[in-house]
Amino acid sequence: MIEFPGTEQEVRQLERFLTATENQPAEVALDEMRKRALAHAERLSNAVNIGFAGEFGAGKSSLANMLAGADILPTGPQHLKLPLVIVAYSEIPETTVGWWDREPKVYSGIALEKAAADEPDFISVGLNTPALQEISLFDLPGTGALDDTYKATLDLLKFVDCAIWCTNGTNAWRETERHLWAQVPQELRANSLLAVTHADLPPVRDALDRVVARLNKEKGELFRSVVPIGTPIAVRAMAQEPEPDFGLWETCGGQNLAEQVLQIASDRRLADIEAARTDLGQDFLPYLETLGATDFEPEQSDTVSIHATLEAVLPPLENPILEDWLAAIASIYEDLRESSDIEPAAFLHSCQEIVEDFAERLEHGGEIDPAADWIPGEFEKATDLLLLLQFESGDAPLKDAISILAQLSDNLAWAGSRAESVQSKTGT
Repeated sequence: MIEFPGTEQEVRQLERFLTATENQPAEVALDEMRKRALAHAERLSNAVNIGFAGEFGAGKSSLANMLAGADILPTGPQHLKLPLVIVAYSEIPETTVGWWDREPKVYSGIALEKAAADEPDFISVGLNTPALQEISLFDLPGTGALDDTYKATLDLLKFVDCAIWCTNGTNAWRETERHLWAQVPQELRANSLLAVTHADLPPVRDALDRVVARLNKEKGELFRSVVPIGTPIAVRAMAQEPEPDFGLWETCGGQNLAEQVLQIASDRRLADIEAARTDLGQDFLPYLETLGATDFEPEQSDTVSIHATLEAVLPPLENPILEDWLAAIASIYEDLRESSDIEPAAFLHSCQEIVEDFAERLEHGGEIDPAADWIPGEFEKATDLLLLLQFESGDAPLKDAISILAQLSDNLAWAGSRAESVQSKTGT
């Protein structure tokens, strides 16, 4: 299974640089660094955008549905005419109607027909699908062979990080497709796949080896690889009860395509992380040193004390609830640091108890900025996450717990305190 690299540490470092330099006197070099830091933070905080494009009838919407794990995008020759449709993560299913020049409109649930009737520039569909926390799917409008619709496709491809160009296997990789793709920037080509669709149809299936061999010779630097896919069979394989038909899923090309899509997205995320680290090491960190700022946190392991880490990344504040919070978690992190045989379940249970205590304390109000009224909800979410981590095995849950507590610490530091004197309710 392909795992996406974490970005929490780099995002915290970038945000701290932006916070520390926010009130510095304006200068060209600093403004340019802040612009780069903000761009890095936005990229690393958002999902990787995967675009699906192709000529009319190439099966791109069916393919996007397959990877989304939901039959939400209309398909077929008579399907609903839609603009760009973005399928992204949302805790509650919803449909957002968007325009480039005015405020969006939101419908609850999946409401593509309502959205299309508003004649929007784009539509965003939010689904509670875990995979969409890492990638967002951009279903671009189909292009025509004899019109100028390809120009709109080129404009929309600027919004994606990786692309899947769908070519109909019955007449794969036509000259009109080459004409469009030749205008795509090389950076996007290097992060793109050529999907040969309708591979399940007998005429395509019988000639598939020859077609794929030809496309592999012709692709050059236009695509990373050529991937045949029989989308209807793949969908049917995953819908089998009581469990998916993984053998069929693999033979129809579903497994290969899904893995390659995740791989190009993961590689793109790694490239973004390396770019951020380069700027942090060469420019942002050295600049903070000139301001007398404390260095960033080192790479963490399960046995590193988080208390020292938090002291390094958080600015000094007169913030009683933050001080109590740091004192509360310091003891359990010291136990983690000093013990080589810590029981993960016991550690996670201790984390959960502390978070629950502070969630209850925050509900009483008066200790954080009124504008930070969302923070108690973050503590409640964290208690649920820590409970779920207790059912997992290995070292990964410990690392996840550390990240959760560090994020809550950042939240409390940002919120500050309006109370002049607060008596600790945690016994620390």
